[in-house]
Amino acid sequence: MTDKEFTEIAPSLSSAALHAAQTRGLVVAEAEDVAQDTMMRLWALRDSLNSAEHARAMAIIVARHRACDGLRAQATVSLDAMPQGIHLEAATATDRALETTEADTWLQRRLNALPPLQYQVLHLRQVEGKTNGEIATILAIPTASVATLLSRARHKLLEQIRRRNRHI
Repeated sequence: MTDKEFTEIAPSLSSAALHAAQTRGLVVAEAEDVAQDTMMRLWALRDSLNSAEHARAMAIIVARHRACDGLRAQATVSLDAMPQGIHLEAATATDRALETTEADTWLQRRLNALPPLQYQVLHLRQVEGKTNGEIATILAIPTASVATLLSRARHKLLEQIRRRNRHI
């Protein structure tokens, strides 16, 4: 499926994913998060989708599975409560590699802690290099919302990085 074909059916796919998540017992806000995540996953799989019907079936299946995962996760303990680790003073190559790994893990946790829509917009912009218009079409949201979500995500990460750097 081409990018254009996908973007043309994106609103109907998003609606189907939202409905599938709600039928699994999620409240509207959680179902919307699942629908947005589903759209991101479908976007990544768009080359392997054969038709609009295939895309719709995948949207429903992915949304149902993500809804079940979300319900299971509500009973688990957050890993953010775990200690960050220690700061190493030595400057050996091994120590630097460990520090880099720790910093990457820290950043990944902060990215995962972003609201799902902010994370998705940031990913599409920074990793896939999409424009605001393309992101709006993919996620079926207004273009103005893309800029706002992107700004909020970047600002939140910047503040967390500044706080972390003050403590190191």
